[in-house]
Amino acid sequence: MNTVFLRTMRWFGIFACVVLFAGLFVRLEGVQYTLATLTNSWSNPWFNSSRMDPAQNCVAAPLCSSGPIRVLTYNVLCRICTAAGSHPEYGPWDVRLPHLREIVADYSPDLIGFQELGGDQDITELNPDPRRYGSQSYTFGPWNYADAALLYRKDRFEALESGQFWLGPKPELPMGFAWLPLTLPRYVNWVHLRQKSNGFEFLYMNTHFDNDGLNKETSASLVHDTFGPHAQRIPIIFTGDFNTQYDTNRYHNLQFGANGSAAVFVNSADLARQLEEVPAVRGADGSRSSKPIPNLAHIIDHIFMAGPWEKKVYRWVVDRRVYAPLNHAASDHPAVFAELEFVLR
Repeated sequence: MNTVFLRTMRWFGIFACVVLFAGLFVRLEGVQYTLATLTNSWSNPWFNSSRMDPAQNCVAAPLCSSGPIRVLTYNVLCRICTAAGSHPEYGPWDVRLPHLREIVADYSPDLIGFQELGGDQDITELNPDPRRYGSQSYTFGPWNYADAALLYRKDRFEALESGQFWLGPKPELPMGFAWLPLTLPRYVNWVHLRQKSNGFEFLYMNTHFDNDGLNKETSASLVHDTFGPHAQRIPIIFTGDFNTQYDTNRYHNLQFGANGSAAVFVNSADLARQLEEVPAVRGADGSRSSKPIPNLAHIIDHIFMAGPWEKKVYRWVVDRRVYAPLNHAASDHPAVFAELEFVLR
């Protein structure tokens, strides 16, 4: 009896140690470290602008501007989000896909920030023309985590450097926990681009903030403090689903930082002479007062510009179109488009 009891206790102790070790391994993000090491997928989180001189942009030419750049940000509602009959108000991916593609094609963007893509197949299906558009997202081994995938016109721009900045206490750790663990991993996807025609250089960033309050509150300040200083040396275009409305402290912290007196990240909507909506807003004339048009106040997808240079926005659109015959939208988010320009000299 004593022998059986001791054997049982010994196995129980071994089991308890294994459970404790496994718990600590997960809690200390051992899975993420192991995955990144085994797949050699440590992404570069840190953009370095310290050696950049704004006077040297455009190869130091006396005139330096980006020219009009067409930018689209679009949370497309993930493929699996409407699988198995869920979200019937939007329909399955295969039904929505042609309409998602139509919206992207209609704006002929130079830069595209997608959110909620799953992997390579989604990127391929939504790439308007793989011969003209390069894509970037986080890859680990043969897999792709494309929640904040970005596309750029590779016939117009060349990519000089790129990386992913993870939104959590360890920005360098791919797929790392955020401040509230066991939520979806989120990142800022960034690429340093140079325009082939005149050497104009800028930083393009795309992101998808988490839904959780703690995660997105902390992300807003972290992103401002990390990437805001680069705007003194290089223009920035920043797209994303920020899960953040105009009237929140989080929005202020993203633009200004905790103690800033001037906005670093300026919303392109604030610079546009006219705001458009598809379909048109009944009773609205498209003008913009000191506050957003009421029906746009709930927009959580934004296109920001940063840097102490002249910023021009020629067009700004929020696209809420639906498709026949059921008048369904292709996603639970509208697409947001802006045509903008930086003038440095």
